Amino acid sequence: MLDIEAGHGKESHDDASHPRLFYFCGVVGILGCIAAVVANIVAVIVQPSEGMIADTISANAAGPYAVIMDIGLYAFAAGILATAAGLRRLHWGHWCWTAGSWLLTLMAVLIVVIGAYGEYGDGEPGGLVIHLPVVGVMALVFTASALLTAAGFYRFHPRWFWFNIACAVLWVAGAAVFWFSPTSIDGLIERCVGMVMVVWLLAVSKLLIDRSKGKATRLPVLG
Repeated sequence: MLDIEAGHGKESHDDASHPRLFYFCGVVGILGCIAAVVANIVAVIVQPSEGMIADTISANAAGPYAVIMDIGLYAFAAGILATAAGLRRLHWGHWCWTAGSWLLTLMAVLIVVIGAYGEYGDGEPGGLVIHLPVVGVMALVFTASALLTAAGFYRFHPRWFWFNIACAVLWVAGAAVFWFSPTSIDGLIERCVGMVMVVWLLAVSKLLIDRSKGKATRLPVLG
């Protein structure tokens, strides 16, 4: 069972002992989010396409300007990787927390695979098409990671627990909608789903920076 009995507000014994690590991981996480969003916008602008509504992120990651989106994906993966390392050091929980943080590492690897492999089933010559299977695994991996770490966040504050739960539900529900959405709007849906993880990563990165300074982190909406 998930361990959420410990009183919230309890600090890990690692909170004050690795401030530079927490700060570094938090900054890399935030920079990764910024890079992913900027790359997405720039890729849509420079490519002759149908815009953010019809064109998916995958479509922007292919073609002559693919390097733009690839850089954004790699930076985002680096941000996830750094945040996962920070969470493992923070260690608010037992096996659930550890498993959840390692799943984040797997998430980063999957994003790198998406960016590096570049086979999207678009009819162009290439190798084995792995895009859809990898995306499906990503949908499950982030959901599991958010749910597994939720109990540890509860020890910090119950609202962080519900923030994790909400992100997990929105992510998996959005992924299901994207899977069956028409191509005329699948780009918009995919970006909305992606923003769920961007918001989550921004919030957790800010938490790591605040822990490096011995501060509590208030969620912007929930307080």
